[in-house]
Amino acid sequence: MSASADVVAASTSIHEAIRMVGGARWVVRGIQRIFGVALVCAAVALWLMPGAGWQQDKMLFKLVLSVVALGAGIGLLQSSARPPAPAVEIDSIRREIRLVRLAKRGKPTILQRCAFKDLARVEQNGAHLRFWGADGGLFAEFTISDRGALDGLMAWLRDAGKLA
Repeated sequence: MSASADVVAASTSIHEAIRMVGGARWVVRGIQRIFGVALVCAAVALWLMPGAGWQQDKMLFKLVLSVVALGAGIGLLQSSARPPAPAVEIDSIRREIRLVRLAKRGKPTILQRCAFKDLARVEQNGAHLRFWGADGGLFAEFTISDRGALDGLMAWLRDAGKLA
């Protein structure tokens, strides 16, 4: 005997990305980009600087310094890329909604989860849904394109007392 979850995944019926507010992450990514661009520019400018000596000991130092600065700058630019938007998973067996970051390699990471009974409220506008978490903040916002999945979700939310 086995049990499996009836999970509505982003690849099947959810076609809008959810919104997550995180100003601190945005600031850190911006600072990383600024330092990355500055290091790349410094690595290039090191060779274009007028009046620089062309002695062998200086050339070796400039080469090592520019390679390190270029590598660090490119690394900072790569790490400052926007992370992929999390997907919304709705688990009918556990009666919960989860925010999952889909990994390129490896298994997905669950960022947050909230049981239907713990939600503060749910707003519905046609097929567009907004879930408000227990703390009163926006938990997830998405649109379900599959009518059967929407009807099932509405029934589960009515059972939990979140919809009239």
